Amino acid sequence: MVKWLTSLGAALFVFVVDRITKIWVLKKLSVHSFVKINDFLNVVHITNKGGLWGIGNHRGGTFFVVASILAIVVVLALLKRQRDGDVLSSLAFGFILGGGMGNLVDRLLYGSVIDFIDVHYKGWHWPAFNFADAFIVVGIIMLVLFYRPERSGSG
Repeated sequence: MVKWLTSLGAALFVFVVDRITKIWVLKKLSVHSFVKINDFLNVVHITNKGGLWGIGNHRGGTFFVVASILAIVVVLALLKRQRDGDVLSSLAFGFILGGGMGNLVDRLLYGSVIDFIDVHYKGWHWPAFNFADAFIVVGIIMLVLFYRPERSGSG
């Protein structure tokens, strides 16, 4: 039970932070406009029909809606196999679920994902991303490091 509460709490947190920041970007910035924060960071309004960092932009929205739903189902199935009390893995699953839901809502509402974090250095820009993307990546890294599924049977 603890794993579900931890994961759902983390997912809700990520989803809310993601929605609030994307709504702010939609209200404050027109597409492709930006606000300079410092020499390494801008807030920019980019629409992304592809996957993480714009990968597969040519594929179209339906592919990524279906892929997002399948990924959420897989994450829930893995969470079900997780040992109860494994807090780091529970947080990781929550980060991935919350980020996946945030980006899925964008795809359903706007036909693309709202990206706005622009990290750059001397003219080199990392592809724009959002908090959902960041939490998904952190969650995946955490799973690689900490996930240990519950063993069934005598092994």
